[in-house]
Amino acid sequence: MNLIRLQLIYPEERVKEPILCMVCKNFKVVVNIRTAKVTKDTGMLTVEIDGDAEEIDRVIRFIEEMGVVVQPIEGQIFTE
Repeated sequence: MNLIRLQLIYPEERVKEPILCMVCKNFKVVVNIRTAKVTKDTGMLTVEIDGDAEEIDRVIRFIEEMGVVVQPIEGQIFTE
């Protein structure tokens, strides 16, 4: 399994959408929310995503396609 830490920045029009719920239901990964600050205008979350590297790449593409900015926190994937 691989673990990556990401910062997710939600724009106002996406704050109320259950994007991480969709990730958990549709992809074979484990999502751990480490920090979150959500207002009516924006959301900023720090998450860890654990899974196969290819599945993590699919998740990142999906989140970006939903209009959320995805930024690696440490710039690397940790492999067990």
